Amino acid sequence: MPVAQPLPPMAHRGTLQPGQKVQVGKYEVVVERFLAEGGYAHVYLVNTPSPIMGETRHVLKRIACASDDILREVGMEVQVMKLLRGHPNIVNLHSATSEPQPDGSSVVYILMEFCAGGGIIDYMNRRLRERLTEKEILQIFVDVCEGVASMHALKPPLLHRDLKIENILQSSPTLYKLCDFGSAAAVTPPPSNIAQLRLLEADLNKHTTLQYRAPEMVDVYQRRPIDTKSDVWALGVLLYKLCYYTTPFEAHGPVAIMTASYKIPSYPVYSAELNGLIGKMLQERGSNRPSVFELLDEVHRMRGTRSKFHYVRPYPSLGCGWLC
Repeated sequence: MPVAQPLPPMAHRGTLQPGQKVQVGKYEVVVERFLAEGGYAHVYLVNTPSPIMGETRHVLKRIACASDDILREVGMEVQVMKLLRGHPNIVNLHSATSEPQPDGSSVVYILMEFCAGGGIIDYMNRRLRERLTEKEILQIFVDVCEGVASMHALKPPLLHRDLKIENILQSSPTLYKLCDFGSAAAVTPPPSNIAQLRLLEADLNKHTTLQYRAPEMVDVYQRRPIDTKSDVWALGVLLYKLCYYTTPFEAHGPVAIMTASYKIPSYPVYSAELNGLIGKMLQERGSNRPSVFELLDEVHRMRGTRSKFHYVRPYPSLGCGWLC
């Protein structure tokens, strides 16, 4: 596995200037540089005068919330990160704060840990010729499953809903973390009428990625349960992509997803056991898929390791104040 890669040079972009100071809760941070943008958010690498959890470099996410609906969604994302804080396979939240703006909008700042190894997608792109080994794949995958298990173990369970390669970061050569909880949601009762089905369809189109959607998400009008097994399907797609650098339904889209029709490429060659694990997750009906906890047992058995966690956690009300 690689050592942490140096950050490439990037021209300044974004709202915050290098050297600018921002107060996030009890922490004052200094902007080092712009990293990325997406949706309403700009992401920066920042520094703190004193270490937080032993580190002085962190990530600051600045989100422009033009409406109360956006502010509520961001608040829920922070709530989820608070619930999961401390798990080693979840990007750690340090603090968050909201600043009202003169025009009635708000700006939210989320301060979280910096994963020096960067995104797994970048690592995969550096390994186009020498593909990932089965050992490397299982190391990444078991860490992702541990992070998902911490969500599914909550009462009631939380779904990530946007599990994909792009949402995995490398913290160290042997530690991987799940990020981006803006799509997370609790399991809800199935819609009872067409209007509710249409609302659900619109929500899934907004908060999930088509190539990772389970059949019950692709066609909500079949009224199949959308629950933790929907995340397990996405884990199957994710594992397939770690192996073969594409998603199993890339060529044929929703039709192939609905029938769980895919092929295992001839290259690279992985064990029948690993390909069988993909098949267990990519079952058309959620009831035929394993739970993430059963997956963890299987992956740890394949690796000759054991999970360090029992995933017994209380579930605080999401109605409490979310700023920390």
